[in-house]
Order: sequence, then C-alpha cells, then structure tokens
Amino acid sequence: MELFDSLPIACVVDDKYLAMHGGISPDLNLIEDINDLNRFQEIPLDGLFCDLMWADPMKDENAKHGDFSDNPERECSNYFGKKPVKKLLKNNKLMSVFRGH
Repeated sequence: MELFDSLPIACVVDDKYLAMHGGISPDLNLIEDINDLNRFQEIPLDGLFCDLMWADPMKDENAKHGDFSDNPERECSNYFGKKPVKKLLKNNKLMSVFRGH
C-alpha cells in the first residue's frame, strides 16, 4: 500500500495532456488543485481524489451538453459530459484528457 500511495494520482504530459485513472471532477478547476490532495490516505467516496480515480464519461445524449451527474453504478463519484471537459481544457491550456480506466 505504501508503494500505491506514492504513485501520482494524475499527471500533465508534455504540457498538453491531463492523464488520470478515472476522470474529471466538479472540484477540479485548475491542475494545481491536484497538488493540494492528501495522496497518503484511503480513496474517499466523494470529492476530487475519488473522481480522479473513479469518474466516468456520460454515455448517452446528455454527454454532448451534459455537465456532471451522480454515478449510481459505482456508488461513488460522477459521470461527466463534454461541457466540463472543454472548460477544464480551456482554463488550463490543455489539448486533451486521457483516462486509463
């Protein structure tokens, strides 16, 4: 667990791409917000840390214009649409988000 807790939760690659396991969060405005997380703890059931690990993109018609919605399948985190992704990319001068999930 100490090794896992030492791994980065997300990273910016080549100053253009944001990479993480899960997805984005309504609590993520600037990439610097990630640096404020306490990485040395269990993953909480909500908030930025949880969303970076477990958030999923919306799959239906809401994805194009959607914002955020609850994710009942995981019983934690959220679904995110294109609107908040575009806003995050613009505010942080990034080109794309990559998820490993």
